[in-house]
Amino acid sequence: MTLVSAVLLSACVTSHNTDVTSSSRVKGHAPGDHVNKVLVIALVDQPNIRTAVEERLVAALQERKVEATASLPELGADYGKGKDRKEMAADIAARGYESALVVTLIDVKEEMHYTQGGMNYAPDIAVQGAMGQTFYVRQSAVYEPGYFSNDKKYFLESNLYQLDPEKLLWSAKTTTVNPADLEAGTTGVAKAVVDRMAKDDMI
Repeated sequence: MTLVSAVLLSACVTSHNTDVTSSSRVKGHAPGDHVNKVLVIALVDQPNIRTAVEERLVAALQERKVEATASLPELGADYGKGKDRKEMAADIAARGYESALVVTLIDVKEEMHYTQGGMNYAPDIAVQGAMGQTFYVRQSAVYEPGYFSNDKKYFLESNLYQLDPEKLLWSAKTTTVNPADLEAGTTGVAKAVVDRMAKDDMI
């Protein structure tokens, strides 16, 4: 999944900015019915990026007193190849996990914005008298030209599954705008996702 590499390695001028755009939990979820042992799985094709995503999420979950483990050292890089998809949840459950948090990049969009220029005026001093006086008082007004800027937006989906019996418990979509670097991007995603899990009473 090469787009994931782009999202988390993109070097822009701003720090991370991740918002949860939607989230939902399974109907009938009982208040206080929390997941306690979670395997975090980032569907990323590059080990260093996958490691960063999973480790940030694990750290954020552990701060919330949730027992969480990154999947790469547990499952290996090629887990899933040749496996029946119906057997994967049971296999992970057999390793001692009750749930899995799976994070996937679903879209990347680049948008160009134009910011219109304007005047940056001097203090509002009353102008009286001759033209020369007006010119003198107002000469400090500075015109700021307009400019174009590009925003990159990355849309991710996070799904929390119960493993035995297998079912989707919770899902959220996030948007990350112009992550400054790998650390900023992954930290922003992890904080946004885990904070919303707590808000939605999943942890």
